[in-house]
Amino acid sequence: MQDAASLMAFYRNRRAELDPSDGSRWHLLIKEIRLNEGCGIEEAYAIALTDPIWRRWLERQINGNPACRKAALRHMRDHGDRSLIAQRDGGLLVR
Repeated sequence: MQDAASLMAFYRNRRAELDPSDGSRWHLLIKEIRLNEGCGIEEAYAIALTDPIWRRWLERQINGNPACRKAALRHMRDHGDRSLIAQRDGGLLVR
């Protein structure tokens, strides 16, 4: 098993290699945050979304990519008022 520093370096390097539109970058960022902060997935999402660049990227994805929109709507249904995503005027936005 790799140590935490090696895993973080792997996630960071892999994320840098991917195209900015590739959704895998988001998953790698969340893995990196969870490893670095020792937190759960929901907290890692909240940490990632404090960055305005990632917020904008996620809003573009959930409004432009059907698979991402479906996942966002599922997140809203599963988390209710605690959801990180809200619906306004037919579009989805990050709270």
